[in-house]
Amino acid sequence: MVSQEKAHWSPFSRSLPGADRIALKTGAHVVANGEAINLLRSAGVPDEQLIPVAGSERIPLFTRKVREAASRGEVDVVPGPPGAPVRPDAKLAAASVHVWPSLHCLLPGSSPKDLPEVMDTGKEYIGGASQYACTLDITFMMTHGLLKMGEHIPRDAMDDGMRSFTNWLSSPLAKCSSPFDGGQLMFNFLLGEGKTALWNGHLGAYEGILKVLEPKPDVLIQAIAGRGNLNRRPFDGSAAQFAVKLSKLLGEPKKVIWSMYDDMPIQPKTLKLEPATELLEKETRSRVTTLQPGAVTKPF
Repeated sequence: MVSQEKAHWSPFSRSLPGADRIALKTGAHVVANGEAINLLRSAGVPDEQLIPVAGSERIPLFTRKVREAASRGEVDVVPGPPGAPVRPDAKLAAASVHVWPSLHCLLPGSSPKDLPEVMDTGKEYIGGASQYACTLDITFMMTHGLLKMGEHIPRDAMDDGMRSFTNWLSSPLAKCSSPFDGGQLMFNFLLGEGKTALWNGHLGAYEGILKVLEPKPDVLIQAIAGRGNLNRRPFDGSAAQFAVKLSKLLGEPKKVIWSMYDDMPIQPKTLKLEPATELLEKETRSRVTTLQPGAVTKPF
């Protein structure tokens, strides 16, 4: 299964591009919002592999072996209309995932020129945003700025990173993407006793949802880039302080794994993680596991 938290490319995460190729190559089912599902369908991913969600679903997950056995009529299946894809009975599920609404992060400043070379998770942002600051600003800047960079900046004025990015934008690889995220989602994976992992792919959340979410995660995979987006409003404070708040609302998961901090060809080019790690471990019982490129990390 591929879980997809949004439908666009973002400066710290490739997100949707590539999910189509994984699905086509492996036969994996993709759980995603409607915008992402439509893009994946246009990219040739068969409908029977696509699971559209909006953030209120509880989904049984099956091994490929069980799904193939169900298609051959060798195991119990859920009744459905004629011609519908075959679904194994939920009793055969190996795990499950609960899908919840979430929020995309916001960005500091009023335009891309305000973005720093290095985004510091310890830097506080207080006020400075209009009463209408929201993710619509992200969509607008994606549509008319970031995704049209090649039209705005002469190629000889670009550095190598910008040129590589504009090359990617003009390639077929960028077609499975949208400037609109389609509605941010987070996924709570129930993998067994003491093995619940919540993946929140952006620095945003609804406080009420985090309070009632059950089961509380043992592991939190949390994006740490940007300015926090709490209850659809810019968070006053640092990314580190926002992460502390999330951890406390979630019962202070034993392990936290940062995500969305890849080095990128455009500003902000990298992220300073240390302030977030230090404050989280000082203020909560959560402990951070830092992933290393190419290394296998056991989440539990």
